[in-house]
Amino acid sequence: MLFLTFTGIRITYKQIGRAHIQAALLVVLLSFIHYWWVKLLFPDLAMVGFILGAAPTAAAAAVVANMMKLNVPFVTVSTVLSNLVSVIFIPIALPLLTKEPLLVSPIFIVLQVFITLGIPLIIGQLVTNYTPKLTAKIVPLKPFSFVLFIFNMFIASGNCSDYIQNHSTVSINTILLIAGITCVIGFINFKVGEWTAPKAIKYESGLAIGRKNTMFALWISITYVNPMVGLAPVFYLVFHNVYNSAQLWFLERKRQTTAIENRNKN
Repeated sequence: MLFLTFTGIRITYKQIGRAHIQAALLVVLLSFIHYWWVKLLFPDLAMVGFILGAAPTAAAAAVVANMMKLNVPFVTVSTVLSNLVSVIFIPIALPLLTKEPLLVSPIFIVLQVFITLGIPLIIGQLVTNYTPKLTAKIVPLKPFSFVLFIFNMFIASGNCSDYIQNHSTVSINTILLIAGITCVIGFINFKVGEWTAPKAIKYESGLAIGRKNTMFALWISITYVNPMVGLAPVFYLVFHNVYNSAQLWFLERKRQTTAIENRNKN
């Protein structure tokens, strides 16, 4: 899925701009802001705020950007920067907040991110830069990434549903509270990204900050915090897909309306 998305677009360090750096740093800032306000209202769930703020941009954000016909290179560069910041920041901040030492090497966390994001990105760039004929054959297959994306979401949703039904011992009231907090955090994440970026890339910035790597967040929660906090990434998976689906519908309708207006003018 990511290989198809990353093939056909050239990404270099020269593309890194202020908006990319800003989006990556906002992930750090929002992790503390969410931790603070959730702790103020619901002390036992403070780590929900931290995890949903600190989680890096999902690798699939570039796939979603491609579906929305947005600036895929911007989202891709932001995703890489966000993951680099998170894999450095989380191992430092997590022990300070949980008061527990990190039992695994930070290198292991970096490796998990590299396997998920780095390998498809590197292969896609090698193909793009050195095999133009192969690239020309792969690019028309990009729409197939949508099918893979839906399949991936189906599997992830199934795993999350199984976790809630068979492995969670949390009360229904707490589950509903975590779901509500998650929706508020998700909305803030997307809107902060959209409001702090130039108008031309506001949706891309929203994706960079709001579209989270929920599987990574779930792993961190269950392994280093507690299973209850692990419910938050489960709900976030649902939230950011619903939010992006609504955006996709809105953008398509907006483009159709603009096309009709331009046609009538001519």
